[in-house]
Amino acid sequence: MSLRRLISVLSVVVVSGSIALAAPKKADKKKGPVAPAKDEPASGSGSAAATTPDAAGSGSAVQMTEDAPPSDMNGTDENPDAPKDVSNTNPAAVVAPVAKHPTGYPIEEALRPITLPANMSEVSLDIHTPVSPIAMTMLLHARYGITSRIQLGLSYILGGVYDDPATAGTGKAFHPGKAVGVDVTVLLQNWLAVRVGVPVYVDPVAVGLQLGAPIKFQFGDKFALGGLDDLLNIKISKFAPSFINSLENATNAYFQTNNTETPNGHLRFAFYGIYQHKPNLAIIARGGIDSVLGSSSSGGAGTSSSGGTATFLRAGIQFTPRRYLDLGASLGFDDLAHAGSFTPQGYLALRI
Repeated sequence: MSLRRLISVLSVVVVSGSIALAAPKKADKKKGPVAPAKDEPASGSGSAAATTPDAAGSGSAVQMTEDAPPSDMNGTDENPDAPKDVSNTNPAAVVAPVAKHPTGYPIEEALRPITLPANMSEVSLDIHTPVSPIAMTMLLHARYGITSRIQLGLSYILGGVYDDPATAGTGKAFHPGKAVGVDVTVLLQNWLAVRVGVPVYVDPVAVGLQLGAPIKFQFGDKFALGGLDDLLNIKISKFAPSFINSLENATNAYFQTNNTETPNGHLRFAFYGIYQHKPNLAIIARGGIDSVLGSSSSGGAGTSSSGGTATFLRAGIQFTPRRYLDLGASLGFDDLAHAGSFTPQGYLALRI
């Protein structure tokens, strides 16, 4: 009896274990369905599978949400060359580069100020030669910038070639200059200055007063207009010395020996225009009216048959091979009413 019961108990245990092993494990809801065994059908058929309530629903597919379609379906708004901003930051604003102008004293004549910069010096030599009668005048002029607005000037006639009226002969000869003067220019505005000068003739002693109102207007980088540098030259004692015509000074000096009346001076409206063809090459035209004040018996520059008034006009070029050097030449007439007043002129300036 005990052996039969033992065999029955063992049979029940074996059958129960087989059913337990054959039954599928309950799937974890979080981890998803468990893959079937290799020998088990993929459909998951079997009595144990059918009796488990969660086995059927645990293997269902998860529904994914779809992304919204792009705003540009055809890609017409895309720029393949545009940079990709992965940092998601706003691009920096583009600032145009600031144009830089060269510093220092300009090489262009049209851009130069009326007065020299502070501590700059310039020495120039001007040779003025009317052809009939020949009366060459060599003028040496120096100027120095005390400040950028105050300039000191010094003028001296080195000499001239003319027929001295004090001699009986008629031959042309070189005569040393006797006229010297000092002037001060003060810049009031960038386009306007005032100039006061005192010219002196040394033998005999004659003193004059020079007044000017230099102006200069710049139009871009190519054009400039100016003038009125030597507006008025009047006598204070005996006669007003001239820095334009050494023959006029010699004639007025000779008139002191025979008590002949001399002019009271000159009123001169002179203007110039500059076209800057290249940075180192300028075309300059000058013109104006020179009127003799008072008696015109002494002749000389500025006198003519038209009541002591002369209209002058000249044009030339200025070449600047270096920033410190100017070379110039011009042709023109001291008096358009007289062909003999045709006057070549040369110019040289050196800056330190």
